[in-house]
Amino acid sequence: MIEFGNLLIPAAVLLPNLLYAFWPAANVPKLTDSPRSLLYKIVEGAGRAGVMITPIFSAAPQFNLYETFFLSGMIVFLLLYYAGWARYLAGGREWSLLFLPMGGLPVPMAVAPVLFFISASLFLHSPLLLISSLILGAGHIPASLHMYRQIGGDRKK
Repeated sequence: MIEFGNLLIPAAVLLPNLLYAFWPAANVPKLTDSPRSLLYKIVEGAGRAGVMITPIFSAAPQFNLYETFFLSGMIVFLLLYYAGWARYLAGGREWSLLFLPMGGLPVPMAVAPVLFFISASLFLHSPLLLISSLILGAGHIPASLHMYRQIGGDRKK
């Protein structure tokens, strides 16, 4: 059965990315690609496709205590992600703000959506979404850490 209402899950993460399309980052540095960063991008792309598609193949949640717990996790991680976008906009759209730690969390703009999708997979009881989330994390988090290091973020503490 297809649950189109579950498309709200990836939409919640994708919609803030439109901000970047309308208000692109300032001071984007020249970065170097490596074979490893290309691999991260490929893995990230596969995970991204999975987390966008698999929710529609998951059943609607029943909202028992189990689902409520993971829905709460989804909300917390989504709010953290939105806080990162707010910091980006309030900080003059500075590119480095997309990668700098927030509240002690490294690359929060990469970690928060991955944790959001992992929580969503548990909320929907979806092993496919969980696998897609882990694949996304295996590419997105290292790719973001790679960019963070290239901008000297590990020296900005």
